[in-house]
Amino acid sequence: MAQNVPGRHRAPGRFSAMSELKTIAKETAQPAVKGAAIVAASGGLVASFAGTANAAEGSPAAAADAAAAASTAPAVVGPQGSSLQAPTALSSIGFVAKPASKTTAAKPRVIKDVKVETARKEAKEAEEREEREAAEARAAERSQTTARASRTSTRTATSTRTSTTKRTAPDPAPSASGIVGIARSMFGVPYVYGGRTPNGFDCSGLTSYVYRQAGISIPRTASAQKAAATPVSSPRPGDLVFFGYPVYHVGIYVSPGTMIDAQRPGTTIGYHSIWTKPSGYGRF
Repeated sequence: MAQNVPGRHRAPGRFSAMSELKTIAKETAQPAVKGAAIVAASGGLVASFAGTANAAEGSPAAAADAAAAASTAPAVVGPQGSSLQAPTALSSIGFVAKPASKTTAAKPRVIKDVKVETARKEAKEAEEREEREAAEARAAERSQTTARASRTSTRTATSTRTSTTKRTAPDPAPSASGIVGIARSMFGVPYVYGGRTPNGFDCSGLTSYVYRQAGISIPRTASAQKAAATPVSSPRPGDLVFFGYPVYHVGIYVSPGTMIDAQRPGTTIGYHSIWTKPSGYGRF
């Protein structure tokens, strides 16, 4: 005789999604595939029950259930032993996954371009070379300027001395009968022993040539010229001045202390001083 077994019913009371998740997890804690299915199913249950009349959205009871579910949610063993969670179900009730830890960004590596470095080095060397050449050019220019200034100063000093010499030299008197003027035209002719032409003169060669140009013929040697001349005590420009006993030198008198003569080798004809007392003066 069949025995009637009364049906089993859920005890009356408030439905808890968290309790349902725990029950399903205990009964079906199997491999990773079943675990994933349970999590998905549980997520669906949580999502479906979250909107029921048992706990209104935003009520304190719903927030407490959601927090309890998040804290006791079982870990699911995934493929190759990896641990899985149920982010979809948890996010549906307001939980957000913890962000991954920040990783330090790798510093960028600076790769030098050999060609660029070489070009910069060459450009710097070229610039330094140009600066050195410019400095050398400026130094050379300063040196040339200094040399030109020195030459100019030397020429000016020489010109000044020449002008001073010409100013201090006496002008021939009109009574010189052109003798002093003719003698001055021979300035610069070198002394030549035995010379009696404009190519070179000795002392008596000069006096005989100058007098001859004035139309007066006199002896060739100094001693003969003194012997032929008329002695005078107060000479005038153009007279002859003699030196020594016997006479060894003769010149053309210009003014007190000055005469024109051919002195000695290495000198030229010009104004010269009467350096010692003459042995006499003569006039033709």
